[in-house]
Amino acid sequence: MVILHDDEYYESRKPRPDLGLLGNFLRFVWDKERKAFLDRTAKEWGQLGIFYLCFYAVLGTIFAVQLKISIDYVSQLDKPFFQYVSLSSKSHLGRNLLLSRSARHFGSPGIVFKPNSISAASPIISVFNSSTNARPKRYIRSLTDFLQEYNKNISDYDDGCQGETFQSDRNTKPCFFDIKSLGVCSKAPYGYTYPMQPCVLIKFNKRFDWVPNYYKQSSHLPENIPANLKGMIQQSKKFYVWLSCDGANNVDKEHIGEIEYIPSPGFPVEYFPFSGQPHYLSPIVALQFKNLTPNRLITVECNLWASNIKQRSSHSLDFQIIIGKFQQN
Repeated sequence: MVILHDDEYYESRKPRPDLGLLGNFLRFVWDKERKAFLDRTAKEWGQLGIFYLCFYAVLGTIFAVQLKISIDYVSQLDKPFFQYVSLSSKSHLGRNLLLSRSARHFGSPGIVFKPNSISAASPIISVFNSSTNARPKRYIRSLTDFLQEYNKNISDYDDGCQGETFQSDRNTKPCFFDIKSLGVCSKAPYGYTYPMQPCVLIKFNKRFDWVPNYYKQSSHLPENIPANLKGMIQQSKKFYVWLSCDGANNVDKEHIGEIEYIPSPGFPVEYFPFSGQPHYLSPIVALQFKNLTPNRLITVECNLWASNIKQRSSHSLDFQIIIGKFQQN
């Protein structure tokens, strides 16, 4: 079967005369005979333009729809997201609006504990006298390294802000956290020697522009707040994001013993909000376990208390601790 074409087709199939390297290139850029630019006529460029216009229109639509779905999904998550604003902003009204939006839309803040365990996947602090060296050097070293971050030049901080309420328009130096306020938990061996009274440091995570709606003497307190903490709040003249820690269940509560909060059971509100201040130091509360039951794995649950902190599964942080029986060397 023979397929016949018109004369125009056969004409287009004829090889072009060789004009040399420069001539062929100039003809590629502009062909006077075909009126073609870069070897394409106006019709061909138009067809190509329409194709890419449709292609990118469809691609852009898919991207926009996916972006909308992602934003709608993320906006429903109870997770932190960040809004960065200039610290030099002098608009008190605008900043207050931002802070109120932050407090309303951001999820509950978080806390972490130190020392970290040897295995990052297991939140267990375990101290046993299973070797000739009874001192748990790994925890002492971990706490020492952690507190080194707080050995800063005090001139970079406001060391007179203790006892203040938070200032939503604070654009000055951040409040200084003096680790000496942690008492025996501020220096080695942090209670990890005989008599075994280990310290666990609870650090408040940075939450950009988060402002606590703290409980005070006249506040209506939640029904599930611990009775002893409730009494402290009703008597305290200072303001904190309050902290309570206890055993996870009745058995844990039976064996956890006394917990001393150093310097107090809460994070002072003068450290809030964190607005990206250089050299900012997160506040710390030290827990010293005075009389843990030896050879008993105890799960500790810690709660943060403020009216704009959601209680998830009744706790904000949990970790486990177990100590062996120690004798004085």
